[in-house]
Amino acid sequence: MRWGEREKEIVRAWSAHVTASVHLSVEKTLDARSAKLEDFARELARLVPKVSVEVLERESDDLPALLPGAGWIFHGVPDAAELRPFLEILALSTQPTPPPLDRDLLSMVASLESPRELTLYVTPHCPHCAHTLFDLAPLPLASPRLLVRVIDADSFPEQARSLGIRAVPTLLLGETFRWTGQVRIREVLEVVCREEGGALSAAATIRLLKEGKAEDVARLMARSDRAWQDFPRILTHPEWSVRLGALVVLEELAEARPDLARSHLSPLWDRMDGAHLSVQGDILYAIGLAGDRSWISVLERWLEENDPGPDLLEVAREALEKLDTDPQVDSP
Repeated sequence: MRWGEREKEIVRAWSAHVTASVHLSVEKTLDARSAKLEDFARELARLVPKVSVEVLERESDDLPALLPGAGWIFHGVPDAAELRPFLEILALSTQPTPPPLDRDLLSMVASLESPRELTLYVTPHCPHCAHTLFDLAPLPLASPRLLVRVIDADSFPEQARSLGIRAVPTLLLGETFRWTGQVRIREVLEVVCREEGGALSAAATIRLLKEGKAEDVARLMARSDRAWQDFPRILTHPEWSVRLGALVVLEELAEARPDLARSHLSPLWDRMDGAHLSVQGDILYAIGLAGDRSWISVLERWLEENDPGPDLLEVAREALEKLDTDPQVDSP
């Protein structure tokens, strides 16, 4: 990083509002890029006497890192748009009490019962990356179970390539979830902090479906111990792409947890009357996907009492045919 006058002004302005001493650790490894991280830390300490630097030598090939505060690991030199949020994290780490948070977010973070790690890929001149860093800044400091690892894709391009990172910011939760672009922290936290067996909100589920993560939603749902209350509403969403994703989820769930899949059907059927024709067709299709033979009489009665057009009639007949060949025992 080249310390220009602009960067020095940012640091001086930050220093004027920091009254406590600041500790910054540098993990140097066998990676040659370690020197750049140490140089950054040393220069920051020279500009701001309140900053003390500790250099930790690691005999490994791991990525070198800056450790600005509890729960934060930076692989890269905070440059350009990354500098301000990095300094914000440093300042928050000096506070004796957890940083102020929206009550709902604090409740989510406090609910964590086991460690979670988020990995954020950024680049120095990405404005959305800086916004995401600012949004995440207080969270790891509010819970010892949340870790955020930041990787500068320009400094460590091989890491980004190995995971197919093609845009920034990209936020990862393990190997399962990936958010790219303008990240909504509340929806990320719903996934990160959800109780084991709990349901995602409709907003978080819809967001995941729009991002093509239907299989991820199905895996989460399969680990639940009860039906997701909002799922019938998502299956009847006005947007076709959302309904399509929800039907993929239902199909996956019907294979993994058929009883759980069927538990969504009665509240779904309650939405049949008054629904748009295309939505009615998807409801009939869903019954065929996840229902058992007990649904045959329900569909036959609906056909007797209604006069569906040829398209709906065809979907209903296909559902009946599938239910009639279902080898499962009728539900009581």
